[in-house]
Amino acid sequence: MNGSVRSSVGLVWRHQRLVWWIFAVNLLLAWLASLPARAALGSVLDHSLESARFVSGFDAAALVLLLSRPDLPVSALASSSAGAAFVFFIYLLFLDGGIFAVFLDDRKLSRAEFFENSGLFFWRMSRLALYSLPFFALLAAAHGGLHGYAGKLSSNAPQERLGFFVNLGGNLLFLLLALFVRLWFDLTQARVVQDNERQLLPTVWRSLKLALRSGKLYAGYVGIALYITMLLAAGLAIWAYLPHRATFASFLVLELVTIKLIASRLWMKAASARWIALLPTQSVAVPLEPPAPERPAQPAEVIEVTDLQPPLD
Repeated sequence: MNGSVRSSVGLVWRHQRLVWWIFAVNLLLAWLASLPARAALGSVLDHSLESARFVSGFDAAALVLLLSRPDLPVSALASSSAGAAFVFFIYLLFLDGGIFAVFLDDRKLSRAEFFENSGLFFWRMSRLALYSLPFFALLAAAHGGLHGYAGKLSSNAPQERLGFFVNLGGNLLFLLLALFVRLWFDLTQARVVQDNERQLLPTVWRSLKLALRSGKLYAGYVGIALYITMLLAAGLAIWAYLPHRATFASFLVLELVTIKLIASRLWMKAASARWIALLPTQSVAVPLEPPAPERPAQPAEVIEVTDLQPPLD
């Protein structure tokens, strides 16, 4: 199991069509979500000199003034983006059963087999997502409370940087805890698909005990998270330094970053599936029936022959 994180890279590469399916749907939903924004912004900027401030460069102050206009339906734009994000989330939730089936068996499923597994486990994956929400919500609430406490320290503490360091350490701690919760429920999903489990709460509990013992897998999750962070930072830095007129180059950089982020998330799922697949099977000892006692050998019957007659001549 030590190489499950490394071997899962090859697992994602061999089944990279999963990455392209997710990316294609993500691109389609992003394009659909952008249509209301294009229509709303076009009605304001197409006949205004203010549009030059966005064509020749990006002006944050101009964007704030644009979004504050009463004739621009910002709430409608936000609702369309939120709707597209929700549809994409449901799509990913639907694919989880098929994705884990592919990674557990490490074989190319037909479309019928893939979507059969996706539909078979969709309700169970939805329930697991609901079970994970309280843990993520608790972490978010604790993070908000710590952020407020760090703000008070920045204002009232004798050391000016104390609040900054408390906030930084709290962010790192909650990120590590969120990664553990993510690992916990990824392992649960993998076990549900592998064993076709229907009793989810006992499986969640057993997966928690397994997650607490999978230190190397958790270290792999932390490494993947660091890789995602560096990748995102590098992509945004390249995008920021590109000329604003290079529309196609900017689009290409952001889409490459999106593909890498999707592949990294599948990398986590593949690592969990590989970890579950490599677990030693627990053999059940079946008691053997004791052999039947041997019957004592019966003594041979002795036949006494009397009155033997001599052979006749």
